[in-house]
Amino acid sequence: MAKVSTITEMDLAGGAACLDFVNTALEFDEPVERLHTYQDLLRLIRRLSLLDENTLAALTHRAEADPGQAERVLQKARQVRQAMLPVFAALAKGEPEQLTAPVLEAFNEAVNEALDKRVFLRQADQLALSWAHPQTDLLQAVWVFSLSAYELLTNQDQKLIKQCGACAWLFLDTTKNHRRKWCDMQTCGTSVKGRRYYQRKKQA
Repeated sequence: MAKVSTITEMDLAGGAACLDFVNTALEFDEPVERLHTYQDLLRLIRRLSLLDENTLAALTHRAEADPGQAERVLQKARQVRQAMLPVFAALAKGEPEQLTAPVLEAFNEAVNEALDKRVFLRQADQLALSWAHPQTDLLQAVWVFSLSAYELLTNQDQKLIKQCGACAWLFLDTTKNHRRKWCDMQTCGTSVKGRRYYQRKKQA
């Protein structure tokens, strides 16, 4: 069953923002593009609740005021997404040893850029980790996904990162037995089982 090819309607079955981010470029064995504009980035961020509405409104205003910069950031987002894909795909296959130095260098560069923008700010009677100037830099829409990748790899068992056997989407397997095969049982799981049933009937 084909996935919906829009940011507004695509399933967010990744279980981690960075995996949903990478899935915006996946469709079975064929590459697709769901991030057509900077606003698509913000739509995905809103759906994943990664930034508050005030920050999203400020970024929207800045993007409208400087469309050239917004387009450059969109291209940067696609580059970061491409840097993440081979890393997560290798982990999903249980083959981290296949990751080359250039692949890891590109991935680490994206992650380190985001981490460099994290600062402690005063909030009430304590310090809280936040973003430096979150409402004034359009790259904020890219950093949130790089930070998600960092948090996923440091806070979760990397063996739980898997790739759907039907559509190739990446997801975090949080089931009790960790034997989940599909990103969504109601779409890919049902589709695969249907094809298997058809093949068995055909061969009978």
